[in-house]
Amino acid sequence: MNSKEFAKLITCLFKNYRVYSTQEENNQITINELLDPKEVVLSNRLPFYSWKKFFVPEKEILFQTTSNQLAPPEKNEEKIALLGINPVDLQAILLYDKVFADDPYYQARKENTLIIGYGLETKMLDKSIRKLNEKTLENLRFDIFIDENKNETQAYAGSATGNEILEKIGCKKFKKIEFKGHKYNKEWEGKMNLRRGSLKNRHNPEIWEKLGKICLECGKCTIVCPTCFCFRMDDSPENRERCWDSCYYSEFSEVAGEHKFLNSAAARIHFWYNHKFARIPDEYGMMGCVGCGRCHEVCPVGIDIKKVMEDVENS
Repeated sequence: MNSKEFAKLITCLFKNYRVYSTQEENNQITINELLDPKEVVLSNRLPFYSWKKFFVPEKEILFQTTSNQLAPPEKNEEKIALLGINPVDLQAILLYDKVFADDPYYQARKENTLIIGYGLETKMLDKSIRKLNEKTLENLRFDIFIDENKNETQAYAGSATGNEILEKIGCKKFKKIEFKGHKYNKEWEGKMNLRRGSLKNRHNPEIWEKLGKICLECGKCTIVCPTCFCFRMDDSPENRERCWDSCYYSEFSEVAGEHKFLNSAAARIHFWYNHKFARIPDEYGMMGCVGCGRCHEVCPVGIDIKKVMEDVENS
């Protein structure tokens, strides 16, 4: 894909979609609505926030009550295009696909979303480099993927829609990729999978008590995490809303009678790690963490998920 073909791609997107892309503000990669093609910044750097809100909104109405009858919310037919999603966040979307496989709200949103990935190399927040190759694209789901290497730009079509768009703009040298399902990433998931056994089989209360003493239970880690999908239901006389929630919040596990299954910070932080590295792999066949490091970046007391898992392994 050359510069002229990329310009045609942007023009095509503007005609058919509301476009959001990676951009740059104050030397940071951000995700904003694209209003001017010149604002696009396709970067290997990981944006501070993930693309989660486009797939799992912070708040959405599930149904409304009108005239004493349940009525679904009005359908949003708006089509959006997400331009510049890195492979790390593409992997997180694979988890959403499994968790919300039978969710009509998620499926309707996904059907109206065009996914355009970028970059086989991702510069993580801790400055490390996550490298993939062309073969590994078979394990990610996207419509179009773009990679730049040695001043050459290669485009890939990962769906019939992506193939149609690339043909429409006259892209001459693109390759077709067939999705073959998730495969463990040896660099991160493989390593974490080895430590998973220790987490499940050798519970060491000292690790979690120590973390519980410094954890502020602010929930920032779960907000920026691309794979955290816990939610709560908020009911009102008008509607029911599904909203983001966090297992770090004190009321998360509260039931009738004011009983809390997670009654301490230590219990809540252990619950979160166990969910990421044990229950999600058991249920969905993939790790509940993509190793982006956003949780460490935002944690006010500096809890490092990698260091914690090393402690678990060595306990």
